[in-house]
Formats: sequence, structure tokens, C-alpha cells
Amino acid sequence: MIANEGRSDLMRLHQKVRDSAPALCVLITLSLLFSGCERVALDERFFDTSLKGWTVIDDPDTIQAPSDWGVEKDGWLHQRSNIWGKRGDFIGRWYGTYLVAGDSSWKDYHFSVRAKPGDNDGFGVVFRFKDPEHFYRLFMLDDQMSGGPLTRLDKRNGAEYTEIWSARRGYKVGEEIRIDVELTGAVIQASINGTELVQVKDDSYPTGKIGLFCYAQQGQAFDDVRVTLH
Repeated sequence: MIANEGRSDLMRLHQKVRDSAPALCVLITLSLLFSGCERVALDERFFDTSLKGWTVIDDPDTIQAPSDWGVEKDGWLHQRSNIWGKRGDFIGRWYGTYLVAGDSSWKDYHFSVRAKPGDNDGFGVVFRFKDPEHFYRLFMLDDQMSGGPLTRLDKRNGAEYTEIWSARRGYKVGEEIRIDVELTGAVIQASINGTELVQVKDDSYPTGKIGLFCYAQQGQAFDDVRVTLH
């Protein structure tokens, strides 16, 4: 009797597997398909103090140059210089320093970073970076003397920046934040700490690298830079 019940259970299990096989195959296929659509292209925790793969770019004719980027004992990347402006002209452009990485062919991607400000001036991220005069920039500024409080998305074309979006919003010195930028075709979406900040369309630069930015921001820290390609 026990043996017969065991055989019956086995037959029911076999039938259940056969019945669910098509659905299971579809599920596995979809999982493989969607996992192949996204690829982590950059996952930087700054374990390597040499900053291999990163390039420092300082705007020309800036004051208190050069920049001072380096990984420190706390495991964060820091920028210690007060590099800012351009002689006779700084507000509206907010020249400074960039640390750039990635591939110029990157098109649609998600870019995230943790940031911890140690000063009240400007910091942020750049993306779809073609060269030092062609890219998008999202930055935050708190110092009123420099035009803050301000959070602004702009694009650079040559020496000039064109504002795409802005808000009278600053930040708290010493408070860590997470910046996320999502790029899909001409759509640029940015969020702070998981809350959407802006979503706009601009097709000026379809591809490019990513980077970190500082303007007169002595003591800015960054960590956990991640880029996922779509």
C-alpha cells in the first residue's frame, strides 16, 4: 500500500513537470533575454589608488589649479583642491575639474554614484562626455556667493554652457547623497536619493563617457561609481 502511494505521488510529480515545461522554458528564455540586455560596464569602488582608467581634466586658466584627486584611507575618492572659475569669468560657467572614465561609444546607460560634500561650493557628474568641450553636466551648488543654492542640468558646447533645467535647490555639507542618471535615447532622467529630480529631452550628444565634477569644492568625496549599459 505504501509502495503504491509512493508510485502515485511520483506519477503526479512527473505529470506536473511535463505540464509546466512550456511555461518554464518561456520563463528561462525571458530571463536570459533580459539579462543579456543589461551589462555592468563600470563598477568602481576605488580599491585601486592609482585611478587606473580615469583621466583628470582641469579647465584652462582656472584659479588655484591644479586639481588634487586621490583615493584616501577611508576608501573614498577625494578632490582636495579649491580649483575654480576662470580669470574674470566664472558664474554661469562654473569652470573646475573633471575625472573622466568609460568609453566614448556608450549610448544608453544608467550612471550612479555616492557623493559626500565637504564644502559648500559645486560638485556633480558629467555624462555622454565626448571631449572637454562637449558633454552634459548635472551639478549642485550651495554657496550664495557663487549663485547658489542651485541644482542645474546643462550642456557644454565649446567654452559655453547652455542651461537645460535648473531649480533653486542646494545640499547639506557633510550629508551623503546618491546621484542617478538614466539615459535612453534623447531622454535624460536624473534623481537624488531615489527621488526624481528632472526628466527632459535633448539629443545634442548621443554617446559618451561619464565623469565626476568639482567647482571650488575643496574636500569633495565620491564612491561606488557604477554604469550599466542598456
